[in-house]
Amino acid sequence: MQDTNEISIKHSKKYLIFLFFILALVQILDAYSTGYTSSFPSKIIEEFLSGYPSNQANAILGLCTSIASIGMYMVFFNQYFADKIGRKKMLTITTFGMGISALFLALSTNIMFYTIFLFTTYLFYSSDMWLIYANEEAPAEKRASYINIVLMCGMLGPIMMPTLRSIFITETSPVGSWRGMTLFPILLGIPLAIIIIFTIKETSKYQEIKSSETRETPPIFLKKNIAAIFKSNIKPEFIVLLIMSFFAGLNFFMLQFAESFINLNTSLPESKVNLVITVIAIALILGYLLTGILADKIGRVPLLHLFSVLMPLASILLYIGSFLTEGTFILVSLGAALAYVSYYGLTIVLRIVLMEIVPTDKRGTGMGVRALINAFGITSGFLIGSGLTFILGLGIAFMIMSFPLILNVFLTIKYIKETKGTDLSKIELKY
Repeated sequence: MQDTNEISIKHSKKYLIFLFFILALVQILDAYSTGYTSSFPSKIIEEFLSGYPSNQANAILGLCTSIASIGMYMVFFNQYFADKIGRKKMLTITTFGMGISALFLALSTNIMFYTIFLFTTYLFYSSDMWLIYANEEAPAEKRASYINIVLMCGMLGPIMMPTLRSIFITETSPVGSWRGMTLFPILLGIPLAIIIIFTIKETSKYQEIKSSETRETPPIFLKKNIAAIFKSNIKPEFIVLLIMSFFAGLNFFMLQFAESFINLNTSLPESKVNLVITVIAIALILGYLLTGILADKIGRVPLLHLFSVLMPLASILLYIGSFLTEGTFILVSLGAALAYVSYYGLTIVLRIVLMEIVPTDKRGTGMGVRALINAFGITSGFLIGSGLTFILGLGIAFMIMSFPLILNVFLTIKYIKETKGTDLSKIELKY
């Protein structure tokens, strides 16, 4: 009889180094794909909606983006299929999808086609396949640190955004030059998917479930997995994590339209806007580094409090910065950077906590439910935000949708238990 631990032993140190290198590349692609469309909404307006006043144009683009964001709902099925057919197959599919969807986006000729191809972009990014891999291969006592090492490497993705934006989008660049921003995911994603097919193995934790000879492994069914979670002892905590994920999703609207807000509501030239995006990228790297260190040192719960409070503060700073005649760049950069750090810091900690309360055979499904609720929050944010923008403007919309995050502090105190140092192999549901 094969001991399940032998499965992990087969993954040598050399292989694990290579695995985490590949995961870092996937995260670079994922991080870039997640954020690069938010670096040029003003250019989409310039090309496809130039005949409308700024508030109306932003509202229309917000509505189109809300339609496209329905593609994020597929993340739920991506992660369910990670339980059903395996982590490796879904890692390959989603990596290839991020590359090919960027190619589709570059083919946009009007706002309708842009919406359709943005939908395909949303289908694949933030699928968290790399995160499942990292969680199931990293040691329990250093899991957050390992994850954030990959995240920090992945921050080359956001760094590429201002770098490429400063090349393709300038004061003198022609209309449509934003398409140059799609080259990076095209050239990285498609070859990377091929490499994964031929070099990456299935995770040891998943192999333990599929290969164990000590017990019969039942088929994994979507309805059964979800029902098991909601009938178990973790139901209250799981529901609260979903509520917090919804609140976080509302604020993706701010990230997507911060560039448009800065371009249309301040006097900053394009070179300064590129610099703001550079500040955001640097802040994200530092934010992920501190998140990993603090999550393992002081725990997950304090970070949930911190990021939930920082997002409303970020929206206020961004709004005030647009009215200043001096110091606009400093305040706008600070507000935008805090918004990005807060959003991604909050979502990564929520994902870590969820993965540390759900057992391996249901982990992908649990993460998929969280991703689905987060996506519903994102769609709701775009719909609500477009309406608020049409009536009150972008700045007010940002603030209104950030305030519900303050409720996270009270929800966390009452329902969320600290999960630092959890051994994933020992997680069991109780009924």
